[in-house]
Parts: sequence; C-alpha cells; structure tokens
Amino acid sequence: MAHGPIRLGLCLAAFAPAGLDGALRAAGQAGVDVVDLPADSTFGLVDARRLDDTEYHAELRASLGAAHVRVGCVSNSRDTQLVLGPHGPHTDPVLAGTAEEKREYGTRAALGTVRLAAGLGAPLVRLMLGVPDLGRWLSWWGSDVSWSDNVAAWCSAAKPALELAAELGVRVVVEPHPKQVAYDPASARALLAAAEGVGLCVDPANLAAVGHDPVNAVRGWGSDLAAVHAKDLQVWQEPFEPRGAGWSRYGPGPAIRFRALGSGSLPWPEIVAALLDEDYRGVIYVEHEDALLPTDQGAANSLAALRRLLPSASAQGRTW
Repeated sequence: MAHGPIRLGLCLAAFAPAGLDGALRAAGQAGVDVVDLPADSTFGLVDARRLDDTEYHAELRASLGAAHVRVGCVSNSRDTQLVLGPHGPHTDPVLAGTAEEKREYGTRAALGTVRLAAGLGAPLVRLMLGVPDLGRWLSWWGSDVSWSDNVAAWCSAAKPALELAAELGVRVVVEPHPKQVAYDPASARALLAAAEGVGLCVDPANLAAVGHDPVNAVRGWGSDLAAVHAKDLQVWQEPFEPRGAGWSRYGPGPAIRFRALGSGSLPWPEIVAALLDEDYRGVIYVEHEDALLPTDQGAANSLAALRRLLPSASAQGRTW
C-alpha cells in the first residue's frame, strides 16, 4: 500500500460480477485499502433500494471493516444519468418510462447515493447527472442558446443533492466525460464556477480521448481536484475500422479503447509528476476498463505501474 502523499485506490465497478464481498477481497489482494464504491442499481454491489437505510449502512460498514477497506468515494453514473438525461430509449435499460419518471428516479438515486456516502463515512460522492442537450456543443445561427444553459440546468437539477451533501458533510464531485455537462476542462471550469463547493474527479484518459493533453488535464485545479482515475488509452489511426474488443467512439473523433496502464499511449510518468508538482494529496483510483485483460490482471498491472512512479516516502531532493 502507498504511504506517500498520494494513495492508491480501486474503482470496484469492474469487480461487480464478484459481488461486494468478492470485490472487497480483490481490493485487499491488490494491496489497496481505499475504494470507489458504485451505488448504481445496475452493478448490484449495494442494494439500491436501501441507500438511505441507516441499518444497511451499519451492515456495509461491518463488511468494509472486516475487509480492512474504507470507501473514499461513493459513485453513481447510471441511475443518476436520468436526472438530466437523455430521457429517450438510450436510458431505458436503466428505467423505461416518461421523462418525468426518469428525472424523479435519477434524483432519488442521487439523494440516496449522498446518504450512503455519509453513512459509510466517505468524504466524496461522485454523481454523473447527464446532459440536457449535446447539440449545444455547437453554435446555431440566430440562437443565443449555448453550453452555459446546460450548466444552469445542471445547477438547478443538482440543488437537492448539493444541499443534502452540505448538510451531511459530503463533497459532491463531477467527472468530465462526453456524456456529462462537464465534458472537458473549459466546461468543467464553468460548472465549478457556477456550483460552489463542487469538486472534480479527473480521468486523463477520458480527456485525452476527446483530444486534450492528459498531463495538462491534471494541472491548475488546486483544491478543486478531489480525485483522479487511472487507465491507459489507445487511439485508432488507420483509415479502416478497428478489429478486436473494447473499441468505441467518444464523439466524432477516431475510435478509442481503454487499457491497463502500460498498454496504451498515455505518459503516466509525466501525469504522476504533474500531480506531485501540483501538491495533490488525494487518491488515484485505478479504473479497469481493459477488454483484452482479465480484471485482476489489468488492475494489478495498473497498480504496479503507479507504485513504480509514486514516492513511498518523502524524497531527499537533489544530491548535487
């Protein structure tokens, strides 16, 4: 386990097929003691019907204690996507219904996720609330509607969760992603400026997938940077369609797929150095999304790569 200024953690979403006990065992075997616990009903790691049940919180705390694992962040990216949408067939696998039914479902999930985080003593809750209109990426002749309207909609829709989080002493964080209102550094800055107290979870691979520099992605946030996700990236450069598992597209750019650290093109030595330069003191959570490697192996590869890059104690500085 890391004992320097930055700790290593594990996102448990990829371990959902093993159930909560299996996921916690995997974290222990990987040598990490802090995790991102998804509260999504679709993962099934927690009982989404009991997110606000204090007795259930106590049961989960007992399981975490027995595994010697703490929750650094409780997350929800699928149920809470229904707060802002899309509200059509794209999100029917989570809940089929009217737009209003989906919004109500997503809001209940967001509030429950905040309560679960507080009940488990997690300092952060990562909420992915969706986006009302992706078409606002572009400017349209004669219209004064812009991306700022999406930011305003986010602030309005997030208000109940933000108020509850402030009451319970939990910090809401957002993760820039093409399916979210905060999708790149500029939109993230706009959202943080409009939503006081909200923090940021940066995934350099997500931002590199849409053309941003992965090293600069972690620079300049100061205390707003609350968490970091770690995975690697391959970008397809050929004129024909890629073969193999895991390829997708984040918008109109080339196909991409996520890999374990060391299997892609991201400069993780420079990313980690930038985090140290920025005096980051949080957790780097390994997020396994590598379709070519077994989950345990991919997570182990990523953790090993980060352990080689992170200081285990205070550095002695220059010797000449």
